[in-house]
Amino acid sequence: MIVPNLSNTVLFKYIVYFHDGKSRTFYSLDRGHKRAKPNKALGIRRLEKILMIRFRGTWETAIIYENLPKGKEIAKYKNGIRVL
Repeated sequence: MIVPNLSNTVLFKYIVYFHDGKSRTFYSLDRGHKRAKPNKALGIRRLEKILMIRFRGTWETAIIYENLPKGKEIAKYKNGIRVL
């Protein structure tokens, strides 16, 4: 089940820049179930899986941030390779 107000309750968000010039923001799925505590490793692993499998070959750059107003950059991917 999807948690209400997902953008306010997750630990990470990532912005993906596609080859066609568009960009989209996605939020991590860092909980195993509805009442579980957020798991940082699970959230990052799921984000990487979505990038490498679901959007393979369609994106140019992806940046993972903490989901805070001034969240720091956690990881950066360029053409399928982790840069940071």
